[in-house]
Amino acid sequence: SHIQLRSRSSSFAELVDACQLSEVPLASTPCQVARLQVVRPVAWIHVPKCGTAFGNALMYLPGMCPFLPPGYLLDGQQHEPAFVGHKTDLWCPGSFSYEGRRDFGDHYGVGGVYKSSVEGHGFIMLRQPEQRIISAYNFYQHSWPKWLFHRPAKDLLEYAQVCSGCAVKILTRKAIDGDLSTGYTVCGNPPPATASEVTLAKQRLRSGFVFVGITDEWDLSICLLHAIFGGSCLASDFVDIRPGLNKTHDLYDTSDLMGFKDIADGALFAEASTIFSEQMQRYNVSYESCKSCFQQASSFK
Repeated sequence: SHIQLRSRSSSFAELVDACQLSEVPLASTPCQVARLQVVRPVAWIHVPKCGTAFGNALMYLPGMCPFLPPGYLLDGQQHEPAFVGHKTDLWCPGSFSYEGRRDFGDHYGVGGVYKSSVEGHGFIMLRQPEQRIISAYNFYQHSWPKWLFHRPAKDLLEYAQVCSGCAVKILTRKAIDGDLSTGYTVCGNPPPATASEVTLAKQRLRSGFVFVGITDEWDLSICLLHAIFGGSCLASDFVDIRPGLNKTHDLYDTSDLMGFKDIADGALFAEASTIFSEQMQRYNVSYESCKSCFQQASSFK
């Protein structure tokens, strides 16, 4: 089609409004194909406890991973980004960018490679910060700097005070080994996120990311992903593959935080929520317009 032929020289911004749809289509339209073509290689910025399952949704977008083993899914156990590693180069040639990082779904900081490999290619899911902190604490105190303290966090509040600002740190600081056994992680990098880092993170989220989803609005985020980039809505798009050890379907009780608020990530999450709302309006995404997507995913179970 005309759109497909010119997509390689088009910018994502030029293709954003190419389709005006009344509901999410069940098959990719030419402009959706063109959008995905323009933003490859995709840079998935994976903030801990914001949804490893998002990797499945990305891998199964049209044409992303043509050599993926049949039925392959990240499952949070033996099949996860850390163990898939550079197999993505074989399964998904040219589709994922992880310059200066371990693999396509790690938790490295991208401050040192933002300009070269993230800007214009960024995909991210963000979560209400206090909910994310409690989930991470429940998951073996994810990112806690054991190398510094030589012990676990004594309680949730101490953990939160050290590991707050995680998303801001990932977007602004350089890569730090994401090895849970050592605790050398960018999220556990003790200096608190600064006001200037918050400003920079918000700017990068706004200008450099082509998809911003909200973990707390998972179903609508997945529907939005398909509205923008096409592809079938799959059951695996909607599965929580790595629940916390004290997982509940309701929101976590934040009283153990003793009133602590993650100010840095709170500001970034507010910006993400605004962008998400703007994207939903731009692509006419709502529970009503997404019914066909949800029904299609249910049919694949």
